[in-house]
Amino acid sequence: MQTLNSFSPEQFIPFFAIFFTFMVPILAMYFYYQQKKRVMEERRLMIEKGLTPPPIHDHEEHRQHKSSFSKGINLIAIALGLLVGYFLSRTTNIAPPFSIAGGILFFLGIANVINSFRTENNTIHETKTTNDEKF
Repeated sequence: MQTLNSFSPEQFIPFFAIFFTFMVPILAMYFYYQQKKRVMEERRLMIEKGLTPPPIHDHEEHRQHKSSFSKGINLIAIALGLLVGYFLSRTTNIAPPFSIAGGILFFLGIANVINSFRTENNTIHETKTTNDEKF
């Protein structure tokens, strides 16, 4: 019988891979339904107090709204991060996982800044159009 000290760390990799493969989706579903439960509880309390709760689809639509432009920018950023990280690892002494992860995070950050400016400009344009229609 082997003791725990005789196991090498590499022998635990399959265990953790299988464990997290199943635990991540289970935890995601758990937290999703907990959030949904909180929203429904809030709606129930509003109804008990005589208030009219907002429609449910407004919460989900606002949270999950991502245009295909934003998704495309993010995919391009990931591809650029992979390429730059790969070439950076080839030309420097940085380990490939770190250079690739750094490249992806760097370009995703730039993509998020571009998306925020674009979203902000669209919001300003929509507000201006709405105000112009009122007058």
